[in-house]
Amino acid sequence: MLKRTHWLTATLAVASLAWGQGGGRGRGAPQTAPQPVPQTAPPAQQTAPPAGGRGGFPTAPPSDDFYNYDTNAPSAAAIPDVAPSEAHQKISLNGETFAYTARAGFLALHNATTGGSEAHLFYTSYSKESERDAAGRPLLMFFAGAPGMAAAWQEFGGLGPKRMKVDGLWTDNPNTILGQADLVFVNPVGTGFSRADQPNRATSFWTSANDVASLAYFVRTYLDRNKRHGSPLYLAGEDRGTGRVAGLAAYLAEHDVPVRGVILLNIALSADSTAGDAQYLTMLPSLTMAAWVHKKLPADLNAMSVEQIAGHARQFASREYLHALYKGDRISAEERTKAIAELSRLTGLSKAVIVSNDLRIPPDRFGTELMRELHGALSSSDARVAGFAPTLPFGGRGGGGFGAPPPPPIDFNLSARIGPFLAAYEAYLREELGFAGGGDRIYYLDHGGVGQFAGAADDASLANALARNPAMGLFVGLNYYDLSAPFYAQEFTLAHLSVSPEIRAHNITVAHYEAGQMTYLDDKELAKLHRDLANFLSQPIRR
Repeated sequence: MLKRTHWLTATLAVASLAWGQGGGRGRGAPQTAPQPVPQTAPPAQQTAPPAGGRGGFPTAPPSDDFYNYDTNAPSAAAIPDVAPSEAHQKISLNGETFAYTARAGFLALHNATTGGSEAHLFYTSYSKESERDAAGRPLLMFFAGAPGMAAAWQEFGGLGPKRMKVDGLWTDNPNTILGQADLVFVNPVGTGFSRADQPNRATSFWTSANDVASLAYFVRTYLDRNKRHGSPLYLAGEDRGTGRVAGLAAYLAEHDVPVRGVILLNIALSADSTAGDAQYLTMLPSLTMAAWVHKKLPADLNAMSVEQIAGHARQFASREYLHALYKGDRISAEERTKAIAELSRLTGLSKAVIVSNDLRIPPDRFGTELMRELHGALSSSDARVAGFAPTLPFGGRGGGGFGAPPPPPIDFNLSARIGPFLAAYEAYLREELGFAGGGDRIYYLDHGGVGQFAGAADDASLANALARNPAMGLFVGLNYYDLSAPFYAQEFTLAHLSVSPEIRAHNITVAHYEAGQMTYLDDKELAKLHRDLANFLSQPIRR
């Protein structure tokens, strides 16, 4: 088998590193393989992570549901080991014709001991046609978002050479980052068309340690097969998937694969940023931005620029609001009155609502109160998008009656996009890239393939990655209108990242966008994101 895969164990789990541990094991330490997550209940009884926000997905359907991937099944149709489909295409970038090769296919993850195949990862890649430029040209790999999210969002949403149009078709993307780097979009096991070869072994991939180990195998094998070990390597992730990428960077450094830079589009939040009253402090600026964009604030605040209103909300949250929550019942009547008045001004909510919530405003309550006149609610993924919120029935008709759980909140932003997006992307794979390897398999765009995912992401793995590789650059993109990942909570996480003063001063780039959860879906902000990423990729190596 491959010469450079001796570090992969029988279950692709040699890493003691988890997202929250970040490769802290020393080179001479024992290698303890994490155990697969036991299948304690059939899919119908599994408990999924909370829905909504950072990678939440609905509870897995019963095992007899044709859509859901059944991890109890002992076998499935084998994915053949064939060469990826290949298409030669051109795009106009900065007024010049750019020729590139597009590929779509599977890369098998082989057992280092037996040589047998454990899983097949589906990927797409885009590389400049000229082989002469390949060796030194940057290579940027995207690893999707949270567990259960496919890489198609980044690829087809705005960073690949083709981008979906509103009408469900696609067009050339002048803001693709392909002009600056060759691109690879990787789908972890259970997303896209990626599958474990034995379905009942799939759960062994759904731990943070094994997820990182399997993706590291992909990276090293891709570099081997395409002779790209000399290319500057960049890794990119989104939302809770940023923990995956941070852990992957540390893991690769530990296994002698240097990483030039890491790109995080919304970062996984540290526990401290959302613990106790901190969750209300770090959420407040995002609530202010939502009220500001809907023109629900007083005239003087509505007249501020986006940077001004964000700064004003940060200042109040870190001073008067922090003081009020810390004091609790010890706060004086005068201080409480002032805090309530300013919270009302900064959220667009009445003082009565602020008082009834004891100065602590849950995001779902905030949205329904802000849009009360329209009987509406806000999308957690993009607070700019609102919709009609149905009244829950009290009786049995339609569900939601006594004893029945309420339906999950509707994300009006994503629910309008997902169906057309998936249909267009699958058509693109077939018609433009000539990919036929999916057969009748379901492409899992946002859920269905991944069951309960064990492990958690935090900022420790990112700090470890930077400690192991102090020359590595870090780019972080934060979005003002993403209520599921408050930008002030991300700023808190970055501010408490345990790195040296030199790394903080020279290696970290932070950019803010007037966008929701996926920056690249916004036409205006995509152009800014492209400029920022192009500048990041062009920076000289850090010493």
